[in-house]
Amino acid sequence: MNERNLGTLTGPVLIFGGAYSNFDALQSLRAEADRLGIPATNVICCGDTPGYCAEPRESLDLMEEWGCPAIAGNVETNLVNGTDDCGCGFGDGSRCDMFAKLWYTYASKNVSERNLGYMAGLPDVLRFEYAGKKVMVVHGSPEHQSEFVWRSTDADKKAQWCADAGADVIVGGHCGLPFAEFLSPGAGNKSLWLNAGVIGMPANDGTPQTWFLTLDDADGLDFNFHRLNYDHRAAKAKMIDDRRLPVSYAATLTTGIWDNTEIMPPAEEKREGFSLDSATLKAESDPATYNLSMLPAFAPHEGTRPGKQALPLNNLKKMNQYSDPKDLKSFGKIAEWQEEMGEKFFDYYSTVTEGDSALTAREKALIALAVSHAIQCSYCIDAYTTNSLQSGADEEQMMEAVHVAAAVKAGTTLIYARQMQRQVDKVTM
Repeated sequence: MNERNLGTLTGPVLIFGGAYSNFDALQSLRAEADRLGIPATNVICCGDTPGYCAEPRESLDLMEEWGCPAIAGNVETNLVNGTDDCGCGFGDGSRCDMFAKLWYTYASKNVSERNLGYMAGLPDVLRFEYAGKKVMVVHGSPEHQSEFVWRSTDADKKAQWCADAGADVIVGGHCGLPFAEFLSPGAGNKSLWLNAGVIGMPANDGTPQTWFLTLDDADGLDFNFHRLNYDHRAAKAKMIDDRRLPVSYAATLTTGIWDNTEIMPPAEEKREGFSLDSATLKAESDPATYNLSMLPAFAPHEGTRPGKQALPLNNLKKMNQYSDPKDLKSFGKIAEWQEEMGEKFFDYYSTVTEGDSALTAREKALIALAVSHAIQCSYCIDAYTTNSLQSGADEEQMMEAVHVAAAVKAGTTLIYARQMQRQVDKVTM
């Protein structure tokens, strides 16, 4: 990988990932850096400045003008190389893959030649010394730019990466969730893995705020996670206004919940909707604390978690629903117990419901939306409301489609009145 060494940094350092073309969030982050008195030389970006949201050109222009050190994420690399996907390795036909085709195509058409030149000059890796520690900034992992590294990723694997890279601290951003983990490679020498989180999308915790990381060297190396407040409604409105972008991802900006968890390991998936807080994220850098704090999602009974009250987890709340929206997100898993039949179904399903053929994608989505209401499938209603918006249908057309379904369903009830009438005739004549 192409590396750049920043030398020795001192004073507070701000690190962030994934602006994701969310210009409103990026502007707010710069204002926060100014408020904290952190110069551009001490602000570091972990890559993926362009991406999901509506303003890739504006975001890249701001980054170039700001002048803070940054690395290339997989989105920058693939835009520069002119490849036809974002390089995340999403499964063909998955929701991630389907939506990536939308936002990546949008980004590729909405960056300037100057933006491409800026991105082409970004290194893949940054190194610097801080508080006597060797720090390495990567996007995914030291082995692969688009590798997803999570808090639940094997600690020994992360420790080996640190050892092989000659780094005491590795900072990443690609997975999108903030976390910290102390590791013990070799003879008990602790290394540290940090994920700064991303500022362009929420952390699947049910809140619209996003996350960034600061380092402090006042008393050795210290770190803290911070929420970023920004005008998420404005960022969402820009995505909604341009139907070439995924409507579901626009919704995430306000709901704080990811459209799907296809790429997530089970440990992270089960924490969906649990509001994060800075103190817990920092406390979970200790493996023992992390193991304990995972339990609220799995073991609700008192007495199952020693030291429960000592952990700052009182904010963890989640609503239980009989119809769990997560079932829709994991619909693809129905193929796991009968792979051949499952694959045949999804091949047929995508052929029928996607793209323009004799019917347009918009017409197909409206038909599916109407049928969803007629059969009262809450999962289908959620999916095809989104798909109808995505394909260009407006609210009036969607409601009219539902009225058509209601009228037909009423008719199918009333037609059986003829059977009633015939039976009356038989009985009374």
